Amino acid sequence: MSTRNWTSQPHGDRDRELAARIERELPALLALATRLTGDPDDAHGAVQDTLERAWRARTQLRDPAAAGGWLRSILARRVIDRRRGRRDLPAGGATELDDLLLPNIDDPASIVASAQDEGAVRAALRTLATDDRVAVVLHDGENWTAAEVAELLGIGPEAAHKRIQRARAKLVAALAAPQAVSAPTGDCVLVRGQAHDLLDETLDAANRARLQTHLDSCPHCPAALQAAAGVLGSLHSPGHPQPLTESLRERLRALVAEGEATT
Repeated sequence: MSTRNWTSQPHGDRDRELAARIERELPALLALATRLTGDPDDAHGAVQDTLERAWRARTQLRDPAAAGGWLRSILARRVIDRRRGRRDLPAGGATELDDLLLPNIDDPASIVASAQDEGAVRAALRTLATDDRVAVVLHDGENWTAAEVAELLGIGPEAAHKRIQRARAKLVAALAAPQAVSAPTGDCVLVRGQAHDLLDETLDAANRARLQTHLDSCPHCPAALQAAAGVLGSLHSPGHPQPLTESLRERLRALVAEGEATT
């Protein structure tokens, strides 16, 4: 359906069509919320907040085909708003260089396998500070730019880049447990400093050639990059949709009924 047809529909018909689209999106939205919050109860609350806010702002949606991305954007902001209202949740402190570096890995295949297990990914994400978790899920899983992550978190673009990189490194380390991981040393430190640019495909040709020369002889860095690439790939895969609770379905129906009663 075109945008013109959508906006020209009677309010009642448009609301019912939007409600049907939202209901189809809710299981995937709940899965994303679980990744972002790290807690099923918090995820349900965040989706409930998103549903309420989205419905109040439904006239702002010009194209029904964009409903999924629109809902995810609202959800991300609700997760951050809820975190800021809770003083017990860490936002993530200053970033040191060592925190950005991918750790040495003994068995990258096992980490890649763990990254295919949604339960393992969620458990690893729960080890991250809230803002770090939000940053890596949105950037590496939902294709947000670092600038968009920065705006959401209220920080500068460079700080957002560092937060994403730190979260990646910590996520790889968390999925590597119970492997014994260690910090890189020597030339590996310099190479790991460019590893995130390589993963983002933003490394220039000269530095990429230098990095490849190191990778051809290093016993540690190829495994670290293989593990990181597997973890990032898992974040690109949507979380398994969560069963839609009857309370969310009923609330959506109630919002539709309220809208019909006021038109």
